[in-house]
Amino acid sequence: MDNEKEMSGRENQSELFKRYHAALRVRVGDAKYVSWFKDLGLEDYNDECVTLSTGSEAKRDMLDHRFFPVLEETWRKEVGPFQKMRLTVLKTKLSEYAARIDAQEERRAAAPEAATPAVRARQKDGKETASFEGLATGLDPRRTFDAFAVHASNRIAWAAAQEALSEGRARELIYFYGPSGVGKTHLLQAIAHAWSQDQSRGEAGYVTYNNLSNACVSAVWSNSTAALHKALLSFGFLGFDDIHFLNGKNRTQEELLIVIDAALDSGKQVVIAGELPPAKLAEAGLNQRLADRLAGGICAPIHPGDEALRLAVLKKRVEQSPAACRISDEALAYIARTFTQSTRETIGALNQLLLMYGSEEVVVDLDEAKSVLKSRLDDRRRAATVDDAIAAGAEAFGLKLEDMTGRSQPQRIVRARHAVVWCAREVLKESFPRIGKALKRDHTTVMSSYRRAQALIERDKAFQDGVKRIREALEG
Repeated sequence: MDNEKEMSGRENQSELFKRYHAALRVRVGDAKYVSWFKDLGLEDYNDECVTLSTGSEAKRDMLDHRFFPVLEETWRKEVGPFQKMRLTVLKTKLSEYAARIDAQEERRAAAPEAATPAVRARQKDGKETASFEGLATGLDPRRTFDAFAVHASNRIAWAAAQEALSEGRARELIYFYGPSGVGKTHLLQAIAHAWSQDQSRGEAGYVTYNNLSNACVSAVWSNSTAALHKALLSFGFLGFDDIHFLNGKNRTQEELLIVIDAALDSGKQVVIAGELPPAKLAEAGLNQRLADRLAGGICAPIHPGDEALRLAVLKKRVEQSPAACRISDEALAYIARTFTQSTRETIGALNQLLLMYGSEEVVVDLDEAKSVLKSRLDDRRRAATVDDAIAAGAEAFGLKLEDMTGRSQPQRIVRARHAVVWCAREVLKESFPRIGKALKRDHTTVMSSYRRAQALIERDKAFQDGVKRIREALEG
């Protein structure tokens, strides 16, 4: 009989706790519930004390500091009266957490130079403390909105950046994502520059993933996480860059989650940049709650731009450059169509010209540009592959990359494939089987395509121009 009563009591307790969770979710909303309450467990319950558990010290501290009244009031309303409530960390989770911190401390001891001076722990009055001065990285004066070229590939992110600066609305977390070299850092810093122009908003802080990770380890090492939070929350705008590099840095991600929620709740703006879309972050090793938090904000992709965007970026750079020389339109167009791996590579080629001629009052024409940039092109030629030729062919003929290897046979796509085959054979000296494998064709089809390309080169001006552009992309 006693066993039956005990089992019934456990079932009732389980149902009460489910109701408590449901009430918490309604009260705080889905985003905060998933981030902070979802794994909340019930360790013990009687009329005198309610003991709840969570998965980490960071979460326990967050619940204790910001949500404790919510936990108490919701329990009294949904379950019943009690005298006190306690929050604990699950022992299994705590041991995992301790092991992670031990590993971080061992790495830090082995390589203390990894910590930046701004966040290195120090002794004061016999206690370990940490300084977080200089946690934010200085801004590049060239990365402003005026220097940012707006294009179809980045228009959504541009609109989100303007939203970050608007007044009179609730602040939303903004997440820029896209491959390396498409302008995410530029846009983050442009927001910071614009934010800083209005001192009433507070300071703008641009924080790299490396500074954040080092600061977190120093804070844990010296028991100064509250000081780290305070340092970050002193900014009105917070921009965190390269979030994907925090994979495996679990404590840093936990602290970042705390700061994100605290900043947004207090009316500050948070913008984060990374390479992966939110749905791919957890697969890459990031905290699922952090991935969910980013997905719940404004997600703005930035895609690789085309030749028109690269040319627009170059023109803006030249306009803002103090260089005495002038770069001809032909030279800029050559850079835009030749250095195509990323916008960063395109700008790097321009910077090389400005380094050579910046102090001279001369016009850098196409031949001069080719001569100066030859070393860059030699490096590219050694690394060029059939895949590079396919990408160059898609751009030269105005097609999507998947068109080149797909089964579709419209004449304009077939002609582009012919041009790629010819360049892969003549410029890269690749075998027909290897070319066929890259294009997903058999080698006899590729041999036929090569013969068609030879015939087209002799009589078709548009085809000749396409081949020329592919060659320039591969060899200059």
